[in-house]
Amino acid sequence: MSKGLRKWLFRLGVFVIIFGVAFFCTVGRIDRTPLKNQNFYTRMMAKLDTLKPAVYPTQSFSTAWGKVNITPDYPMPMAGYRPRPKFESVHDSLFVRAIVIDNGSSEAILLSADLLIFPPALKADLESQLTKTDKPTFIFYGATHTHNGLGGWHPAWAAQFAVGAYHDTWIQTTAAAIATRIKSIRNDLKASHISYWQADAHSYATNRLKPGNPYDGELRGLKFSRVDSTHAYLITFSAHATSINKKSTALSGDYPAALIQSIEQVEGNYAMFMAGMVGSHKLAGITETEFDRAEQAGKILAGKTLEAQTQVLSVTDIKSIQVPIEYGAAQLRLNKDYKLRNWMFASALQPLQGELTCLQLGDVLLIGTPCDFSGEVFVNENLEAYAKQFNKQIIITSFNGGYTGYITEDEHYETSLREEVTTMNWVGPHFGQYYTEMIKRMIQK
Repeated sequence: MSKGLRKWLFRLGVFVIIFGVAFFCTVGRIDRTPLKNQNFYTRMMAKLDTLKPAVYPTQSFSTAWGKVNITPDYPMPMAGYRPRPKFESVHDSLFVRAIVIDNGSSEAILLSADLLIFPPALKADLESQLTKTDKPTFIFYGATHTHNGLGGWHPAWAAQFAVGAYHDTWIQTTAAAIATRIKSIRNDLKASHISYWQADAHSYATNRLKPGNPYDGELRGLKFSRVDSTHAYLITFSAHATSINKKSTALSGDYPAALIQSIEQVEGNYAMFMAGMVGSHKLAGITETEFDRAEQAGKILAGKTLEAQTQVLSVTDIKSIQVPIEYGAAQLRLNKDYKLRNWMFASALQPLQGELTCLQLGDVLLIGTPCDFSGEVFVNENLEAYAKQFNKQIIITSFNGGYTGYITEDEHYETSLREEVTTMNWVGPHFGQYYTEMIKRMIQK
């Protein structure tokens, strides 16, 4: 064997060893251990068995509301599709909207942003700046999930490839503006009553993961009516806000913004939208495209909201609880059987971290999830009927101030190649079942 050949073989061997070590350190096999044999499942169920919600009886009941324009006057990236380094126009401004609820013994704040998610960094900064009252305060976070909103709100280096370079100044100034606005909203509290409403909108949603599969097509929400004849609507729906072309560089709140605008054309009305169980759903039944599609969807859904029958809540006690979710190792999928190892995921995107947030107003239970939660799971598991067994009406939302990827029906994990169950599933198999069991425990509480 020649000296040159030996040298080449040596270099090849070194390369193979280095490559093999690097592969072993960064790539592992998907863990398909049954859910009930997982340590994180055991810990979570034990935690849920011992938790008790805080209960605040009603002494009085008053509400107030308002909004903050969060559209920057300088270039920032956009989030929702492939990276867009900056927006170039504003089709409609972006807002954070708040409804403050005071029952005399506690305060609850509903807070929703015209963003892809409610950013964890914004949540943390807001809570550090928000002036506390003399009552316990619980904040229930949500987002409209517009795919033509701002990016630049996540500091993790890998996340910045998806949502753009991090803008800490925008986070700080936006948090300060929201905190200031909430303080002024508190000064406008007026006696109120609260109603639950629900409307059939199945013609305007569908299952995007597997056409023909079950989906949730209900509009659900709350209506707050004050003694001065003004009204605030909380609206949830499970269709993705993806009406606008992914190449567009115009900021927009998509159909949720058009829905809100239609509601507020009626004098004395205010509206807030929170994305519902969007993990497997998209808009349907509307032939228009882009901004016209968003406008038409907004008008149709607003009409259904305003026409919905309302049910006044006879009891308005407030119950609240937030529960950190137990996770196993991250399982960001590379192909059918292999994943990125947990340490690599954590260094790139931060460790898996999220919580269930639960706010009960009378017999209406709002549950916020840190993910794109799927309405297909909700329907297949009959969670609405399950809640009614406990005399509760349930509203589930996504994007509650944390984010841990998509939670979809478990059967798709082994059969679908859609990015919702590959690239965007960060937790692995069995999590549809896991979330179902956690939600059922919260309903029982």
